[in-house]
Amino acid sequence: MILLYIFLFWLLSLILLLTWKLALFKKTWKEPYFSDIPVLIESDDWGPGGDFHATRLDKLLTTLSQHLDSTNRKAILTADIVLAVPDTEKIQHNSNGSYSRISLEHFPEIYASMLSGVKQGTFVPQLHGMEHLNGNAFAQLCKQKDSRTEQARATQNWWDWETLESPLQGHYVNGGTLPTTPISNVEAIQIIDSASQLFTQLFKYPTQSTVAPCYLWNDEIETAWNNQNIQTIQTAGYRCTGRDNTGKHIQNPSLIRVGERNKNDQIYLVRNVMFEPVDGKNTTETAYQESIAAYKQAQPITISTHRYNYTRDEEQCDDSLTGLNNLIDKITKLPNIRFLSSPELGEIIRSPEQVIINHFNNTQWKSVNTLTGHKKLSAFLYRLYFRNPKLVLASYITGFIIPLPG
Repeated sequence: MILLYIFLFWLLSLILLLTWKLALFKKTWKEPYFSDIPVLIESDDWGPGGDFHATRLDKLLTTLSQHLDSTNRKAILTADIVLAVPDTEKIQHNSNGSYSRISLEHFPEIYASMLSGVKQGTFVPQLHGMEHLNGNAFAQLCKQKDSRTEQARATQNWWDWETLESPLQGHYVNGGTLPTTPISNVEAIQIIDSASQLFTQLFKYPTQSTVAPCYLWNDEIETAWNNQNIQTIQTAGYRCTGRDNTGKHIQNPSLIRVGERNKNDQIYLVRNVMFEPVDGKNTTETAYQESIAAYKQAQPITISTHRYNYTRDEEQCDDSLTGLNNLIDKITKLPNIRFLSSPELGEIIRSPEQVIINHFNNTQWKSVNTLTGHKKLSAFLYRLYFRNPKLVLASYITGFIIPLPG
């Protein structure tokens, strides 16, 4: 009789749980699951810079080339490219307050390093933006001699936009005042069309994917990307449409999962491993634990590691390279690891059985195995476990999860 009561309690709990979370279960089950786990290394902000940037990039790509996946493919840097920087000298002499830029091809050392990496298969470019700021807004601030542009206006040669205050670094918004305002649709189309054309000119193949500077973009930007056949959008697991009057990011939507699609049928990707050691909070060990969590969920392991980790002082660069080398070494000891770039992952989510194609150097690799049917049950349960603490608590209370020692 006691066993019968226990069974009835368990059955009732199951019915209530299914009623409560059925939509979540269905949505999670429909996500992509991988038997061969993609590993992506995403690095924002590469573009025009000092000659030493080329040396640092070469060292980074050399480090990656020492690591092979289960098909003997080298680790790949998906480098999010900023195509131009402000020409501050010209801007100050433009009587009408217009914006002027210097594009990547005028920085031959770093551009040559990029092309060398493309040829060797360790570097895949991806559009970040024409700039990492709003050009028209920046020019107006320079004309007004705004104190936030003082360093830029005082620099005779090349100037590093990373010294700008964070709100001014948004590309598809005007952050001159808070709250930010989105750029007009006309301006968005002009910027994205020009950037797409320049990207193709520089790298001999169109960008298929993108990530917005500062994760700031909206529906109109996505449509402009779609008009340039950009079908994959890299995210941090959310989208920000602007900043409020305190500078805080406004998230909409606040949660994005790998493989979700927008109204244009563009595919979202998600960074789920943070390796930003210069910030002092994302160590090799924390990044590895995040990688293990993704691996157990049969998700891509997508590592975020910005350019500044490798372009600050020499000691910081060496520390970052050592940490990244150790991280990738640990990841490659896991079974069935596959190194991919972001545009490649977007393509295989759309067409899971196709071969992997690096369109920038015309190399091909065998297709990535996915999980379907009952084979993805374990990973499905892990996703529920890692993502939904209330659901986990309810499962413990009802006995759906039985804690075991160790």
